Amino acid sequence: MLKAIGLRKSYGDFVAVHEISFEVERGHVLGIIGENGAGKSTTLKMLTGLLVPDAGTVEYDGQNLFDSLKEVRKRIGYLPEYDALYDNLNAAEYLRVFAEIYGVEREVAEERIARLLSSLNLPDDRPVGGFSKGMKRKLSIARTLVHDPDYLIYDEPTSGLDPSTSLFVTRFIRDLSREGKTVVFSAHNMYYVEAACDLLLIIKGGRVLYFGELENLREAMKRYVVVYEESGVERELVTDSVEEVNRVIREVAEAGGKVISIETQVPRLEEMYFALTEGKSIIKEE
Repeated sequence: MLKAIGLRKSYGDFVAVHEISFEVERGHVLGIIGENGAGKSTTLKMLTGLLVPDAGTVEYDGQNLFDSLKEVRKRIGYLPEYDALYDNLNAAEYLRVFAEIYGVEREVAEERIARLLSSLNLPDDRPVGGFSKGMKRKLSIARTLVHDPDYLIYDEPTSGLDPSTSLFVTRFIRDLSREGKTVVFSAHNMYYVEAACDLLLIIKGGRVLYFGELENLREAMKRYVVVYEESGVERELVTDSVEEVNRVIREVAEAGGKVISIETQVPRLEEMYFALTEGKSIIKEE
């Protein structure tokens, strides 16, 4: 389990992250969303030890990251938003460099590199400098996996990619979670967050607005639309209460009217995000 406990980070008088806490069980995908400057990248860097929090800590399976930084980092694969590659190397050569840095045995590394390049549809014999942006991003993802880490921390993995490559990366992230890896990633495109994650962290101004299961947020914010006719007049009720729906159905029947339709509206992530960030509804996980 990954635990972030009371993380706080300031830059001078500016507090970028205000005591953020959350936990992610193995095999789950946590999506972090928020506007620019919300504290997403700062939070991710603290999860990897690239930034030391002013307060709070990070634990991986009960082990304090900052007490055992070198050891714990071996279990983490980190993807920054912008990654520098070695353009003169081909993909296989590039991955071998990092396999050696992580101390992966040569035979194991070769097998793993071949599998990663195949899974990500990357050629092994072309210079990286000739890769498209999408291919370079996929190679960076392969680099995060070459040492077979348990935890993956990705900053904007689909940033700047075309829709096809973004969808590929999103599905690949889901596949990683099915293999038992824990993934924490940030994104601006909520379609891909919704497609990839089962846990959600919404941040505004460095503070947590919501942390919990995406499905729980959908359930909490869904609405019922009841269209009914009473005394020859068609009316509509919009409510989030099942009890209210039942009350209207009962009263319409008693008045001799009729219910024309009942529709359940489940909001998209974008709608829920704006509802929360605009202060219309603040829902906290129990």
